[in-house]
Amino acid sequence: MNGRHSPRRWTAWLAGVVAVLLVGTLPLGPWLVRSRPVASPEVILVLGSHESERLPHAARLARQWPTARIWLTQPVVVTLHNCEDCAHRIDVLGRLGVDPPRVRLIAPRVRNTFDELAAARRLAAAEGVRRILVVTSPYHTRRVIGLVSAAGWLASVGVEPCPTPSGLAWPWWSRRYDRRYVVYEVAALAENSWRHGIAPRHWLAADRGAAATL
Repeated sequence: MNGRHSPRRWTAWLAGVVAVLLVGTLPLGPWLVRSRPVASPEVILVLGSHESERLPHAARLARQWPTARIWLTQPVVVTLHNCEDCAHRIDVLGRLGVDPPRVRLIAPRVRNTFDELAAARRLAAAEGVRRILVVTSPYHTRRVIGLVSAAGWLASVGVEPCPTPSGLAWPWWSRRYDRRYVVYEVAALAENSWRHGIAPRHWLAADRGAAATL
């Protein structure tokens, strides 16, 4: 019995190894990382999670554009994964030189990136904001640009990847942070297409009028 099925098992094992090798050679990490500029943003929108990366970069941008307001999203349920230092974000920005009156916690509370951008889009439309710059982590940028493309914002929306403390790994699978984030984001593109009806062409919108940062 075992001998009869052994060739099949070896074939399946070999196919699995080949598939892993093929995926590993794809430049998925660089493909996910994009930026899209916007001139003189009125609002800097900092998406939730990875605050240790995103808040310092938001503060640098706030110094670059001293009239821009800072919007922060709020999760429905706060965890270490979706808002690692939620209660102290305004204080952190203050220590980084951003006056607290410039910072706003926007409503409603949100569950995911789709909700964050929807909340910001509604608020921007209500307040007549025309130029927004979204700050997020590098591997998150393609999905953000795709969701913005699908939603049809009235405002001009730029996307700015924040630096990571130790840079991005190449190849992308060679370090745990990059490997986990890249796999998560590729899965999230598929999940967002299914859950929210996002056409795949919107994920390619990041390649039009946007620049790779790797």
